Amino acid sequence: MSTPIPISINTIRQHLRELVAADSSDPVATMNADHPAILYAAHVLECANCEVSITDLGDGCVNLLATRGQPTTLFNCHLDTVKPNPNWTRDPFHLHVEDNRAYGLGACDIKGAAACILSVAQSSSQPIAILFTTDEEAGKGKCVQLFLKEQASNWDRVVVAEPTEAKAVFQHRGFASFEIEFTGNAGHTSGANASTNSAIHKAIEWGHKALALAQPGGILADARFNIGLIEGGTASNVIAASAIARFGFRPLPSPDAVSIAQQSINALHTLLPDDATAKWTDRFVGPALVRTEAMTPAVKAWGIETGPDVDFWTEAALFANAGLPAIVLGPGNIAQAHASDEYVELDQLEHCAHAYSTIVAKEAANQLTPEGAHAP
Repeated sequence: MSTPIPISINTIRQHLRELVAADSSDPVATMNADHPAILYAAHVLECANCEVSITDLGDGCVNLLATRGQPTTLFNCHLDTVKPNPNWTRDPFHLHVEDNRAYGLGACDIKGAAACILSVAQSSSQPIAILFTTDEEAGKGKCVQLFLKEQASNWDRVVVAEPTEAKAVFQHRGFASFEIEFTGNAGHTSGANASTNSAIHKAIEWGHKALALAQPGGILADARFNIGLIEGGTASNVIAASAIARFGFRPLPSPDAVSIAQQSINALHTLLPDDATAKWTDRFVGPALVRTEAMTPAVKAWGIETGPDVDFWTEAALFANAGLPAIVLGPGNIAQAHASDEYVELDQLEHCAHAYSTIVAKEAANQLTPEGAHAP
C-alpha cells in the first residue's frame, strides 16, 4: 500500500514543543549522548520499534541513527540550533503557537522537520531510516562525514531536512569559510613606519583588494563574497601586532563548481603580503550541491513538488559528494532561520509531514516488487 498515513498536527506540535524546550544552541558545551533532545528523539523512535544507536563523537558531535526494516532512503536532520539573539520578544525555548505559526528557537531551522520525521516514524510500521546530527550550525560536518565513512553504501539516496517550503530542491550553492591571521610590529603610532607595520592595516589592504574581485567581472562577482570579521589591536595610538580576518563565499552550483571555487581561493591567496606576515587557515570548505539525474526518478515517483535552487548551503552536498544522491526537503522559509522570534507555519509542518510520509509509503510499496527489492 503506497497511500501515506495522515499525520496529526497535534502530534507534530507536541514533538516540536519538546525539541524546542531542549536547548541545543551550544552543542560544543552541552551536547552529548544524554542531551534531552537526543534522549527524547531516541525514546520516541524506540517506542516506534526502531533500532536506535547513538554515537558520541565528542566536541558536541552526536549521531543518532534509527532504522526499521530495510529502507532505501535515509532522512537526515540536525538537532542543533544557533544561539538566540537578544531581540527575541518570546521565550525562545517555549513553543508559542499563534495565527498558524509555531514560534521557538529552531522551529524553522530545523526542529520543525525533526518533529515531522518523528511523527511519520510513529504513524506506521513501514521501513524508515533516520540520521539526527548535532554539528551542522557549527559548520563542522564531522557527524555526517564520519557517518558516511562507515555507512554510505547502506542506502540509495538521502532526504536532507532544511527550510525549502516543503519542496524538493536539487541544487544549492557551496560554502567556503576562511581565516587569515596578519602579524605586524607593535610600537607607537608616531613612528614613520606605523602604517606599514600595522597588522590591521595589512588586513584592510587585503580586504580592499579582495572586495575588488567581487565587483562585476571579477572572479567572485557571483559568489556572495563576504568579510564577516576583522579584529585586532589594542588602542588607537598603538600599532597593531596582530589582526584576524574571517571571510567566505558561496560558489554557484555547476559541474565545474569545485574547480571554480579553487580558482577563487587561489586568487585570494595571491593578494596576501609576500613577506610571510599572513597565515591562511581553511575553516570550512563545503561543496555545492549539483543536480544529479539519479534523484529525478525517485522524486517523480514520490510525486513531491519541486522548488528552485537555493542560495544557502546544506549537508546534502556532503552526502552527494560521497556518491549518495541527495535532495533538500523541509518545512519553512529560510528567511525565518536564525531570525528573532523564529517561526514555522503549521500548514508547512503538515505539508512536509505528508511529503515525508509519502516517501516512506511509496518506498515500502516499491520494496514489495522484485525490482524494488533492496538489502542494505
